[in-house]
Parts: sequence; C-alpha cells; structure tokens
Amino acid sequence: MILAIDVGGTWTRVLLVRRDGSVERREKIRTGADPVGDAARLADGWDFEAVGVGSIGPMDLRTGWVTAAPNSPSSRFPLVDPLLKFKKPIYVANDCVAAAWGEYVLGGWGVENLAYLTISTGLGVGAVVNGHLLLGKEGNAHELGHAVIDIQGGVKCGCGGLGHWEALASGANIPKYFKTYAERLGRRPPDVRTSEDVFKLYREGDPLAQAFIDHWLDVNAAGIAVITAAYDPEVLVVGGSVALNHWDIFKAVEDRLRKYTPLTPPAVERAKFGDDEVAIGAAALAIEPPDTLKKFGYPRGV
Repeated sequence: MILAIDVGGTWTRVLLVRRDGSVERREKIRTGADPVGDAARLADGWDFEAVGVGSIGPMDLRTGWVTAAPNSPSSRFPLVDPLLKFKKPIYVANDCVAAAWGEYVLGGWGVENLAYLTISTGLGVGAVVNGHLLLGKEGNAHELGHAVIDIQGGVKCGCGGLGHWEALASGANIPKYFKTYAERLGRRPPDVRTSEDVFKLYREGDPLAQAFIDHWLDVNAAGIAVITAAYDPEVLVVGGSVALNHWDIFKAVEDRLRKYTPLTPPAVERAKFGDDEVAIGAAALAIEPPDTLKKFGYPRGV
C-alpha cells in the first residue's frame, strides 16, 4: 500500500493506493501553509510501505522544497521533512509530472511518448519521452504553464511574468482575463467571480462569453502546440477541473491544433483518474520509480 499525497493550490488529497492503482482510502483537506505536514498528521496510524507526493511548484527536488508556488497559501513549504517520521521510502515530483507518470505506468495507453496537461486552479504540464520521465535540473522541466503565449496583452501571471498560458487560461485567472478581454473590445463585462460563472454565461448563450471561450480555446490550442513542439507526444492526456467539467467544450481544441503546429499533433484524451489523477501519479512514483528521479537522491527517508 502506498501513501499518496496530492498538494494542490486549493485542496490537498491523501490516499492509500494499492499497487494496481486502486484506491483503498481517500481524504481531502484544504491546502494550508504546511500542506505535507497536514497530510502527514492526517495519515498517522495508516499502514503503508512507501510515500509518493505530487505537488504544485516550482520546486527544488534536491532540497525537497516547493520554492515559489503562485497559487498556494504559502509560496514555500517542505515536501520531504514532514514525512521523515514515517521512516518509509519517500518519492516526490511536481504534480503534473507525477500525473504524467501515473498515466504512463497505470493508464494503459501503450505508448512511449505521453504528455499530461492540467487546467485547474493553475495550469501545468508533465511529459514522458521515450519512456523517460523528464525532470530538468531542479524538477521544473515541465513548467509550461509559464510558457509565453501573448507578448502584447500585458496580462500578468501569479508568478509575476507577462502573457503566460496560465494567466490566460487557468481557473484562477479566467475571470480576470475575461474582464480584460471585454475591456479590449470596449465592452462592460458581466460580474464574474469564478471560471464557472464564465462557462455558465457561455452555455446560456451570452455573446461576449461565447466569443471569450472561443478565444480561450485558441489560447489552449496554442499552448498544446508548444507541448507538441517540446515533447512530440503520441497522446496528450488532459485533466483538471476546468477541462474535465467542460470536456464537451474543451475537446474542440483538437480541431484547432493545425493552425499552430506543422508537427503531427497528439491525440487529445481525457485523463483516466479524475480527481485522483495526481495522487495516483504520486503512488506510481513509488510503485515503479523512474530512473530520472533516482538521480536526485530518491527515495528519501530510508
């Protein structure tokens, strides 16, 4: 049994996962300033053989810390130290990297090149290329949520950068960008507080919301073209609440990819593990540890 921890911008999920990927137990708590410490306290008394953590980033895998998370109650927090008390092997990766590995190991796709995209509170990417999980020098090789999609609009991301994909398309940023988009058109936007408000207007036939979501689909198609150029995946697995709750809308990005890339685009497929996506990926890090993670000194704690 694996203790699997998913640290998100809004929720931290704590699961017990069997080696076949099935879930024995799951709990969910609000993400706080010390989310892994909170998860460790929740799991006191649970029976498991190893720990996997998938967390928002950016992070430094060598120190085992998140270093500058833009969508979290605390921008810096430890990923490894709160778990050392269990004296079990500990494996850590970025949340989307973990999800990519989980889909590769347990998703049954049957490919060697797979990328994972989440559009949720934030936006992130992970990739497996020729069977190798890509990590980079600190574990942040996948931070394409901060790929620059727009150099003219001046829309600021939570990290401080301008024109980032996440700033234009993630759940936390859609309401603000919708208002900016309306102002560019000389329109007064309706009062929207969440991404769900914008999608509700879209489904009700509001012309401004429909124009915005059409633009949002192009933004995501451009971002997927970046993923295609970077990793050349056979399959792009998409998760996250914004994409999954509006899959009938989001799936249209597949028809737009040819506008943005000359390469053979990947098949765009729905993630298989729903809300458990990152936690299952975290478990997969312990079930079948990737060679690239071992180079950072994992597992820790033993």
